[in-house]
Amino acid sequence: MTAMIAFTPLSRKIFILLFVGFSFLWGLGQAPLFDEDEAFFAEGTREMVLRNDFISTFVNQEQRFDKPPLTNWLQYASTAVLGWNEMAIRLPSALAALLWMYFIYYFTKRKLGERAAFFATLIAASSLQITIIGKAALADSLLNACLAGTMFSLYKGSANGSKYWVWIGYFLSAIGFLAKGPIALLVPGSTFVLYILLHRQWKLIPKLLSPLGILIFLLIAGPWYLLAYQTSGMRFIEGFFLSHNVNRFQTAFEGHYGSIWYFVPILLLGLMPFTGVILQSLRPLGKLFSDRWFSFLLIWFLFVFVLFSLSGTKLHHYIIYGYTPLCVIGGKFMEQNKRPVMFWPSILLLIILATIPFVLPFVTNYIQDEYALDVMKGAASVFGHYYILWMAGLVIILVGVWWSSKAPLELRATLLGLVFLVTINVVWMPRLGLLLQMPVKEAALVAQEKGLTNIIVLNHYTPSFHFYSKQFASERKPEPGETVFARKASLDMKNIAQVYYEKYGLILARLKE
Repeated sequence: MTAMIAFTPLSRKIFILLFVGFSFLWGLGQAPLFDEDEAFFAEGTREMVLRNDFISTFVNQEQRFDKPPLTNWLQYASTAVLGWNEMAIRLPSALAALLWMYFIYYFTKRKLGERAAFFATLIAASSLQITIIGKAALADSLLNACLAGTMFSLYKGSANGSKYWVWIGYFLSAIGFLAKGPIALLVPGSTFVLYILLHRQWKLIPKLLSPLGILIFLLIAGPWYLLAYQTSGMRFIEGFFLSHNVNRFQTAFEGHYGSIWYFVPILLLGLMPFTGVILQSLRPLGKLFSDRWFSFLLIWFLFVFVLFSLSGTKLHHYIIYGYTPLCVIGGKFMEQNKRPVMFWPSILLLIILATIPFVLPFVTNYIQDEYALDVMKGAASVFGHYYILWMAGLVIILVGVWWSSKAPLELRATLLGLVFLVTINVVWMPRLGLLLQMPVKEAALVAQEKGLTNIIVLNHYTPSFHFYSKQFASERKPEPGETVFARKASLDMKNIAQVYYEKYGLILARLKE
């Protein structure tokens, strides 16, 4: 049967189009919004509309200077069409991910050929971290799309002298600057400086420093920054630029710290199932650096990796800013090799994922956190018999693909990626949502239905409660007689007068007078 399958440029385009659509559009509304990051954006958007203030971002009535508001604006536009639901909140990110994949395919095709573009896009759309972050209700999907478009456009424009592509690069960098701030300038700017120094390409400097491009950037990105400064003054400068940008590199912001090797295991896991391909493709480093295009891609990745490895604040999704060049290099490697796919790490990971829920009961004696114990107990009902059947079937498919040595590489690689997408999009993320976030959503809906007001929450790490309940809450220690939403382990059950909702370690209750 495999001998009858012939992959043509047209069939590869159809395959990759369907594959990318499944990766980023499937199940946008299946899981509740995840705390805290997704819900921070969603609640920020809700409060923008409530306050009729589209310049400043507030969450639970507290002004936040974390990110520019472009993602919130796009979420509001989406909810205006689809309503206030998870699908609408996540759709802008998913559409940005599609644009991100288009940039990878388009520029790789023109530089390395159609088949290499197919594999590069397949690697990107399959990757564990990219398929999750790509459709999460965050600013990162849009930022990565803008970074990819900016880098590719500026490189193309500087290489062939086309001012048009340079202007596109400035336009996309301005969009990225409105999506997440200075990182949209830091990565492209630093990468090109290092590239010019390495190859002594001084003639690229005047090509890249386009007066019209700078004007385009200022006209797009400048107005909001000016309005934000007019609205909040030095609080905006200190909160956005100094605290949430400069201080993130100097200190471990909000407790997000890690060693200098923090991103190594994340990189190995985040690029699954094609981590082996990426590692193989990087083996001839000297040869890659001798080629200007591949050296540009390597500088791009290495700058991101070194920058955030040295940063005081470490979050797992920072490394994704350097995934695009790795996917392009991996795509070229697959195009040139008949059997580059390493399956055994993928099979091992799927076996681990299949067994985790059933191993949990054997480790509960070693867990001291009562909330974690409650969640583990809830996992038994969420991960049941259908889960093990799903995972067993996926492992069998993956083993079958491993042994199908006569199948075309396109088919084997696509099936490998598809198994991982089904694992993440269909099997795991919806169940994690049911386990970790559905109790928050259901408690919020109960509070709304019963007309409960003046609710107390013990911390700010469940902003989805505000989003779903459509009300604010005080973040402090509750007084007698007040209604509180918290982890059950943080309350003395002897002081509970009435329980409105309880599930998987979370409780909504009224305290005794």
